[in-house]
Amino acid sequence: MVREIQIRSSLTELKLINVFKKREILNNQTEAIKEAIKMKKITSILLSIIMIYSVCFPITAFAAALPTVGISSLSVKENTVTVKWKKKSKIMGYQIQYSTDSKFKKNKKSIKIKKAKTTSKKISNLKESKKYYFRIRTYKSSNKKTRYSKWSKVKSIKTPKDTKSNKDNIQKETHCTNNNNHSMSCGNMGKWFTSKSDIDDYWEEVVQTYSKQYEDGEITWETYCKKSPYGYECWSCSYCGKWTGNFKYR
Repeated sequence: MVREIQIRSSLTELKLINVFKKREILNNQTEAIKEAIKMKKITSILLSIIMIYSVCFPITAFAAALPTVGISSLSVKENTVTVKWKKKSKIMGYQIQYSTDSKFKKNKKSIKIKKAKTTSKKISNLKESKKYYFRIRTYKSSNKKTRYSKWSKVKSIKTPKDTKSNKDNIQKETHCTNNNNHSMSCGNMGKWFTSKSDIDDYWEEVVQTYSKQYEDGEITWETYCKKSPYGYECWSCSYCGKWTGNFKYR
């Protein structure tokens, strides 16, 4: 009887030990699950922060990867400014921005240069006697997104006063009043024409006149060859834009 009680007591102890072990294993599993859930939440939060940052600051993230470019020189002639820079590699092109405002907050315009090998750009139709500010940066497009480098240092230049109209008036008063005061000498045609096509019409008229005289027997073949031009050379006046030229004879 005593032995039977001892056996039953031992079995009860074993059952209790198994229960405690199962509880310990279950507690360990619960803690592991909680830790996994905690890590998953942290990972999700980090991914969300990265996604938000990439959407809000796309240009800043890529700008440093592109090479910067500086303005080598600025030159002005009348109302045109020529911007020059050095060629950069691993880019698609350049963007020039200019304004009468040194901080580029107003009156600014942008020009895109679509070839990386281009190293200069003429910007025309600027206002006279105005100070213009210029800056430049590189760009590259991929996957329908355009990335830009940082802007260069700002350089400025002032356009001169408009003297072109006065110059034109002086030229009209002192030139192009007769056959001999154009920028080029008058040809053996003996006059100036409004356009180059007018010279061509005049040449055909002269040729047809001598051809008719020869056909009608008014002149000999030798006279026709001597007086009828087989061609011509022509040039224009840089002051007024009119044309003149020389007939060529056999």
